[in-house]
Amino acid sequence: MARENFFGSSAFKAIDLLRNFHAVKSHWLILILAFYFAFVLNPGFWRFIAERIDSADGILFAVSIPLLVMILFVWFFSVLVIPVLGKPIIIGLLLISSAANYAIWNLGIVIDSEMIRNVFETDLREASDFITLTSICWVALTGILPAILLILCKIEYQSRRKELLIRTVFFLIGAIMVGGFYVVASKEYTSFFRNHSKARKELNTFNYIYSIMRYYKRVSFAKREFICLDREAISERADTEKNLLILVVGEAARAMNFSLNGYSRETNPLLAGQNIVNFRNATSCGTATAVSVPCMFSSKTRREFDVDEASHTQNLLDTLSIAGYEIFWFENDGGCKGVCARVPTENVVKSGDTTYCEKNYCRDEVMLPRLEEKIKNQDKNMVIVLHTMGSHGPSYYQRYPQAFRKFTPTCDTSDIQKCSREEIVNTYDNTLLYTDYVLSSIIDIAGKFSDREITIFYASDHGESLGENGAYLHGLPYAIAPQEQKHIPLILWLSNVAQKRIDYACMKEKASNEPVLHDHIFHSIIGFLAIKTSLFDPSLDIFQGCYTK
Repeated sequence: MARENFFGSSAFKAIDLLRNFHAVKSHWLILILAFYFAFVLNPGFWRFIAERIDSADGILFAVSIPLLVMILFVWFFSVLVIPVLGKPIIIGLLLISSAANYAIWNLGIVIDSEMIRNVFETDLREASDFITLTSICWVALTGILPAILLILCKIEYQSRRKELLIRTVFFLIGAIMVGGFYVVASKEYTSFFRNHSKARKELNTFNYIYSIMRYYKRVSFAKREFICLDREAISERADTEKNLLILVVGEAARAMNFSLNGYSRETNPLLAGQNIVNFRNATSCGTATAVSVPCMFSSKTRREFDVDEASHTQNLLDTLSIAGYEIFWFENDGGCKGVCARVPTENVVKSGDTTYCEKNYCRDEVMLPRLEEKIKNQDKNMVIVLHTMGSHGPSYYQRYPQAFRKFTPTCDTSDIQKCSREEIVNTYDNTLLYTDYVLSSIIDIAGKFSDREITIFYASDHGESLGENGAYLHGLPYAIAPQEQKHIPLILWLSNVAQKRIDYACMKEKASNEPVLHDHIFHSIIGFLAIKTSLFDPSLDIFQGCYTK
């Protein structure tokens, strides 16, 4: 017992000595934290500034920006460095800012309220793709290690009066300096930040704090009661005309890498042999699944669409269900984002299928036998949605089996920033080659039922950046997102029975020449299936002008 007491007391003494050794006065800690957050955790911001500032902006302006950022963080931590609550809050900020720093610097991610939405709506499986050795080391060195030092550090506070005086001095000195900057370089500041408004989204820590507040404000004001827009939707087709709609929702496929659209590599060898309508100029209504998928199924256009209300508002599936259709959703991605909340759903990842699934993900083939079984058992009008994993990054190499590793060398890691652009593009193109196989297989399955009226729509939710201008993946704010993230593949296939209602040659000509948006999907399906509803807008029906009856 004495031995245990000796070692126990020695341990406590050692910890106490370590705490005292790392003692720091509160005002010095404020300055240290301000410097660390402003510069060590913000290389992405400084890269952004360096790439856009120019000699015409003036030396005083260039010198003042680091000082201004430092002042902002001094003010910030002057409020946060307080007894009891200060340490836990700052430790949390260190960890989050370290992870955000990794994403901004390595993947070119821009943090805004929609990116925060993506984070909150991402499941554990998707998040695990970003947990790599590099990201762990990055967060450990820039987040966890400083957090441990802060835990061990003893913060020495002075009397309340002195603390208030010191922090007031910090605020006053900062205010005087900011005022000086404005007097000397107001024209340069106004011009620079008007032309580069994205800068505020690059300043790590402030960007996600602001974005989280904005996200929760939007969510809290969203209407929660289900909004039924039309309870009277009915099918105008005869009861004997049983038809089937198969909606394939793609993931992160970009149109410019489809050989159907002129890409130099043959990424669509099988679809090229199918009798399809390929819309060459299709655009998504968002750059992330959390926005695009609800928008695809909404009756509203992108400009009218409110993602916060979408999950509680009647969508395409609700409308078809009211009109008498049986609906079923197969899920192999990160969730339906509220679209399938009121219809039967199967998450194939949880099926335990060892043929196509490994650990926490499945390849899209897993849905093919399920699809065929559903079609065999169809006894009424039916809609089947296949939400595919498609080209979900950054683990592109996991999205296809070895047989589809055609383009080499590949990037066989989630740390895509370590790979050459050639390796990233090769791996991504292999995912499209596999998507081509899956889509062609869906068409082949539908073709077995030659007596049925079957319509297949494939549309990706958004595109993908593969390193162009330092951007990877997707999710950039729509206004500044590159075409790589918005130009998507959209494909239509009709069975022989379905083609009796449409001039197929007319549709192919329209698809080659006319632009198409996610906005058109709801109204085109409603129009083609002859659903009578007040939500239908004929001007957004891509079949208009090509109907034969």
